[in-house]
Amino acid sequence: MKSVVMRDIGGPDCLVVQDVPKPKPSLGEVLVKVTATGICYHDLLDRAGKLHGPQAGSILGHEVAGEVVELGQQVSGLQIGQPVVLFHRMFCNQCQYCLRGRQDLCRNSGILGSNRPGGYGEYVCVPSRNVIPVPANILPEAAALAVCPIGTSVRAVVTVANVHPGDTVLITGASGGLGLHQIQVAKSRGARVIGITSSASKEEIIRSVGADEVVISTDLKFSAEVWRLTGKQGVQAVLENVVSSTFGESLRCLAPNGIAVVLGNTEMKKVELDPGLVISRRLRIEGSGNPTLQDVQRALHLISSGQVKPIIDRIVPFSCAAEAHSILEQRGVSGRIVMKGWREH
Repeated sequence: MKSVVMRDIGGPDCLVVQDVPKPKPSLGEVLVKVTATGICYHDLLDRAGKLHGPQAGSILGHEVAGEVVELGQQVSGLQIGQPVVLFHRMFCNQCQYCLRGRQDLCRNSGILGSNRPGGYGEYVCVPSRNVIPVPANILPEAAALAVCPIGTSVRAVVTVANVHPGDTVLITGASGGLGLHQIQVAKSRGARVIGITSSASKEEIIRSVGADEVVISTDLKFSAEVWRLTGKQGVQAVLENVVSSTFGESLRCLAPNGIAVVLGNTEMKKVELDPGLVISRRLRIEGSGNPTLQDVQRALHLISSGQVKPIIDRIVPFSCAAEAHSILEQRGVSGRIVMKGWREH
């Protein structure tokens, strides 16, 4: 089968198209023909060797939609030809976290495309418990985003921040793959949304997905303007997709007992924390990441019902994976780049 393979750790040019053996499902596994794969910033960090996951010869890709083509022994509940999306976190389904529905916390696990071959190829093999049927009205390119970034957004907005109607939610990195979907999820909860961006050119797309206010802050000193927009009341929740250069400002924007949900760490830097601010306003800080299976089901419902529209910047063939990584690395994207189909390159 054709695959995009990492010939080494490094830049986008490390991604090359090669023929590799087609996987065979073992006991309890399912073989899926890949129809679409999204490119996440996590893929870039993996490729660059910053997350200690893939090695030379690895196949990246955890945002995978496809079609069931073969069932391993003892697999039930799935059918050949069924459209599916893959839950990208491998989980044991036996530990205390899995038994509580917290698949995102399973320690006996890995990530599709990081610790096992992912979706940058024609076929991928995964445990049957990672295969989630997709409603018929969702296209493959949209389904590919149901787990990450949309499921991740549902996890942050609904499950962690517990956003309610009338809340005001602040989103940093609002034009990114997470931010544009978080805006929609927050609006589906009846919230007012303020998006933060450092680029005036991104204002239109941020507003187009439902943001009520957009703060353009080239120096990322936005707390005074947010305080003004909220009538000096602050926001109930911040979804922090940037963190390294925004965290202090985000905390200043929070209302008493507000929550900062930390999702990003794009520059892999430590940040300073003002304990006095946290104590005086009784602020809460909580990390959020992979969704649970329940979060993904909520995400699929939001997509199927039209409450959330997957934001796709462009669709490119798998053979253009290196170019797509380069574009994403240069921050030239609003939403996701999705790969579909193969052509000579």
